[in-house]
Amino acid sequence: MKKKFMLLIVGLLIASLIVGCSQSAAEPAEPAEVAEPAEEESEAQPEAAEEENPYEDIKIALVTDPIGNEQFLLQAYNMVKEMGEEYGFQWTSMECTDAAKWEENGRAAANEGFDLVIGVGWQAGDPFSTLADEFEEVKYTVIDTVVPNEKVTSIGFNETEGNYVLGVLIGNAFPDEELYGYIGNFQTQANYKYFYGYSEGVKSVNPDAEFIRNYIDSYTDTSLTYEFATQQQAAGARVIMGSVSSGANEGIYQAALDLAEKGTPIYTTGLSIDQTTPDNPYIIAGSLKNTGVTTEYIISGFLDGTLGSGPQILSLKENAFGVVHVTTETSNYINSDIITAEAVAAAKAVAEQFASGELTMVAPEETIE
Repeated sequence: MKKKFMLLIVGLLIASLIVGCSQSAAEPAEPAEVAEPAEEESEAQPEAAEEENPYEDIKIALVTDPIGNEQFLLQAYNMVKEMGEEYGFQWTSMECTDAAKWEENGRAAANEGFDLVIGVGWQAGDPFSTLADEFEEVKYTVIDTVVPNEKVTSIGFNETEGNYVLGVLIGNAFPDEELYGYIGNFQTQANYKYFYGYSEGVKSVNPDAEFIRNYIDSYTDTSLTYEFATQQQAAGARVIMGSVSSGANEGIYQAALDLAEKGTPIYTTGLSIDQTTPDNPYIIAGSLKNTGVTTEYIISGFLDGTLGSGPQILSLKENAFGVVHVTTETSNYINSDIITAEAVAAAKAVAEQFASGELTMVAPEETIE
């Protein structure tokens, strides 16, 4: 009996263990920590391909005399650099130390795969005309002269209109002079355009004005410009237009300083760049050739396909030619005792008429006796 009782107890214990295990297995496990759903990733978009630069393979060469501090050349150089940064084309600058280098550099540019070659200065005219016939796939351009080869884009300036404005300025500053002086480089039609425009501008204010002219047959002879300046002063000219070159005009500028020390001052003008300076108050104005504007005109036309071939003339209308104090917002120096606000206003009014097309002027062929 006792034995049976013990067996019963053991059986009950085993049964309770089985039931406990069954319940333990049935209990749900602690729920696992649910990970926050990852932010839904946007559908991968392919990175936009960088927009191709249509100008990155274009190569432009600038060919000049040694640039140094020569503003006439620096304007063009700075414009090529600025536009290169803006448009992303490749560019280089080639300087010519002698006459032969113009053709050598122009040829080297073609052989090196340059598409556009810009020569600044009349010296580029003949060699670039020759090269344009040989390398027809290259666009040769010249600033400051025109050439007959239609394959070359040659840019000249309307010196006549610009110097007429200069003449109006000088005429208003010196309305009572009987004799005005002029010193040029060569007695050619190219230089006559300067004289004709200037003299007509002066005579628009002073109809009785007379002129004395000398030519030095050089672009560099400062001793001869000095000599002619002193001779013209002795003949009665107090105002002398310097139309030789920005460098050779220095002879006139030195004569002005020396004559002023003697109490017989003359006044004169700069050429192509702003040559006014407080160091020489006798340089009172000047004509300007804006090679920066001209270079921009060439490059923009080349890039957009609108650049024409053959000779072209730019003027006051395009701001390619101008006059110190008149077409510029600032100048290096103004001798306001001579160049008055009234004189500037009169010249500005005429400049605006040329720019609008209301006035036009072309120099006739000079008759040399």
